Amino acid sequence: IVEQCLTQKPFKVIVSITPAEYTAVLAFTSEERDFEVRAKFAYFEDTEELQIMPLLPVYEQPAAYLSKAINKFTDALPYDKLLVDVTVHLNHHIQNKDTTNIPDLHLAITIQPPEDDDVDEIEIPKPVSKWVGECGLSSDYNFMVWKLRVTCDGHCDIDLALIMSFKEWVKWQQPKETSIAAQTLHTSPTLEYEEFVPAHIKKSLKFGPVAIHSHVWIDISEIQYSIFRHGADGHFNFNSKDPDMFAEGTLYPMVQMSDVECMLRDGANTLKEYIVSLMEGMSLEASAIKLVCESNPIFEPIWGAAINQISSAIYLTAYCHYLDWCNHKYSKCK
Repeated sequence: IVEQCLTQKPFKVIVSITPAEYTAVLAFTSEERDFEVRAKFAYFEDTEELQIMPLLPVYEQPAAYLSKAINKFTDALPYDKLLVDVTVHLNHHIQNKDTTNIPDLHLAITIQPPEDDDVDEIEIPKPVSKWVGECGLSSDYNFMVWKLRVTCDGHCDIDLALIMSFKEWVKWQQPKETSIAAQTLHTSPTLEYEEFVPAHIKKSLKFGPVAIHSHVWIDISEIQYSIFRHGADGHFNFNSKDPDMFAEGTLYPMVQMSDVECMLRDGANTLKEYIVSLMEGMSLEASAIKLVCESNPIFEPIWGAAINQISSAIYLTAYCHYLDWCNHKYSKCK
């Protein structure tokens, strides 16, 4: 079923999946060596719904680039990294007793208070989630919002929720077996990446279409970022367009990211304030706390670099689509 879902569309939702069945799916896909498809799962126990999405480079690159900007910002803060750890996870489990999700981006902060040499025990700290993000390719925007709502409702410390959305001119489909593209490619050796992706392209083709033998493997029409900030009560209103709580922008076809960048910068400064509060809670030296308070790093993503990296990921995703089809990964029945 998992294999069939992934070959039919970029993501699939299966309903009426019990917790025991979800556990079995995870065990099978992690332990069965002959199972070639690796997918990302999001399970919602209250509705017994399982979302299955293939792991493709395009899902990771926007979050990976943001993680670089976050790390650059936090590295510039002069706090003791052994006592306060800020980690940006990509495709990492975040869960509570009711829900399990694997967001594309997950920023968590963990404290490790100084050890007391006179005590034979140490504290096992719990990571605190501060940012979460989802990236979708031809996905239902409302479904990504729903995933974020479920995640944020279960983790009240989250400050920012992000959606990075890729829209396609036409949703990707495998070549029909009767098409000239399928017949030509099936009778030829599998193409290497260098044969599939040209070394040079026109600037207008940065985001596609990527076509081989007239079949389009990916063609992006828009890259949009949406950011939600929690309200004073700690909850998110994903229906609100209040500029204090919501920002959106496009990276392509036009770079219009000023509102998004402003909210990200505010969010980064909130992280700094949270780190200071943790240092105060551990009763660290006033001089160390003052040093962090007076530091002034700027959260400053370089969107031009992000465009280049995402463009490379789009072409790599097209090649992954081709290999999945060419190698008949989805033809097995388990």
